[in-house]
Amino acid sequence: MNVREIHKFLNEMWESMFTLNEELKLELPKEGFRVEDVEEAFGAYIFLDGEWRLMKYPHPAFEIKPQIEVGATPESYYFVVAVPKERINENFVGLFIELFPRSFIYGAQDFLSDVYNWRRDGRVSPREILEKIEASDEKLFQFEANFGSVEALKRGLMRLIETGKRFEIFDL
Repeated sequence: MNVREIHKFLNEMWESMFTLNEELKLELPKEGFRVEDVEEAFGAYIFLDGEWRLMKYPHPAFEIKPQIEVGATPESYYFVVAVPKERINENFVGLFIELFPRSFIYGAQDFLSDVYNWRRDGRVSPREILEKIEASDEKLFQFEANFGSVEALKRGLMRLIETGKRFEIFDL
């Protein structure tokens, strides 16, 4: 283990989240969103070696109200948007997995049992995903997308906001 490399990686991860946060605080209020400060997020899970694993260490994350969390883990940059079950339809699901090929969809309560996992499921149809959502007792679903850079995350976030407004998933 190279401590200098770990130190540099963590500093860059945190700094990129602080910078993105400041940029979004200037840009998103005109879209109807409120951007909260970056915080230390605890108790998250990361998908490694084919399973969800608890991160016992903090990672940088912040909320974009309503309904969005943005952050970074050692594996990727990400956003998660909470969507009430009654607002989810096949067209939204299809467009989400098309726009965000590195994505996960899971319930808010039983978040370790995902209904879609890009690393496991390959290319399943939006109809199949929607059927799993409809069959679930969950009332709220998390749509997560992962990115390789903070720049890609920001572009993805803007696409999410545009798509979410189109499908009326936000409580604006």
